Amino acid sequence: MNETGETALLPENYSDKVFAILLGLADGATHARDDIDPGATEILPLYLADGLLEALEWAHDGVASDEAACMWLAALRGYRKITGSFPERTPEPLGRWIDKEFSNVEIFEKIHDGDPQNLAGLDSPDMGQPGRPTGAGADSTGVLPRAAATALLARVPLGTTETLARSAAFLTHDAQAAKTAVAAAKIIRSAMERSEASAGEWAALLDGLEGPSADALREVATKIGENISLSGQEAYDAYFGEQAAEPAGDSDVEAAPAAAAEEAAVRDPEVDAYAVALLAAVYGTEAVGERPASALDDIISELHDRWMALLV
Repeated sequence: MNETGETALLPENYSDKVFAILLGLADGATHARDDIDPGATEILPLYLADGLLEALEWAHDGVASDEAACMWLAALRGYRKITGSFPERTPEPLGRWIDKEFSNVEIFEKIHDGDPQNLAGLDSPDMGQPGRPTGAGADSTGVLPRAAATALLARVPLGTTETLARSAAFLTHDAQAAKTAVAAAKIIRSAMERSEASAGEWAALLDGLEGPSADALREVATKIGENISLSGQEAYDAYFGEQAAEPAGDSDVEAAPAAAAEEAAVRDPEVDAYAVALLAAVYGTEAVGERPASALDDIISELHDRWMALLV
């Protein structure tokens, strides 16, 4: 983590935004599924964040580490949490604090599925990387939430953020998705550093990107950017189409089909997890202030505290 390049100052509300982004990853996925049980969508990014945390711990002790390898080993532990076992022929890394904490999380029905490519890409004896992807040709929205997690690292050159996001994407996907993941991480980082003022930068970061993950990222950035002047809670409601009801004098005839269409639409937890993380990067905890409690709250609080202890 010692590349040369542009380095930003630590925002005054950095701690609040880190906490809000971690909460947002869980909240966005839960909101999309309309179910309180956690899912693979938010579990994997939290594990990858712990992988980065482990790399930071090694660095704090003066020991060099491979951040991509730390994220891969963390993702394998996340795979085990989701499926019950490690992938065949892969290393079986020792458990960390997050594994113990996850064992205490009560699951009422099941761990909900996320992007299937995330698990498919990890089901390989080798770590996915440029030139040797385990998800050859794969491009899907599963790279977006983890991109938000890789953007959390403060006071590093922008090139480091790009490298981490690319490495995290290549664990399961291929080059096109990795390009989108880099843009997604840079958008989160810009929002953390410049809040509402960052929205004008997002379109340029998306320029030239193609594919399913890019289309989803572009839609999120556009929708949030259009409502950037709202308060955090209002922007959250606007993203999910949950604005206040129309005045009583307005007709319900035209509103009914739109409401029915919204109800019938199937939301993508991966996309909504990233979207709420982006809202949190802009507004901090104001964006998720009305969120319901999550089964992962204790883990998120501990991850935030451990992260901040190494970065302040």
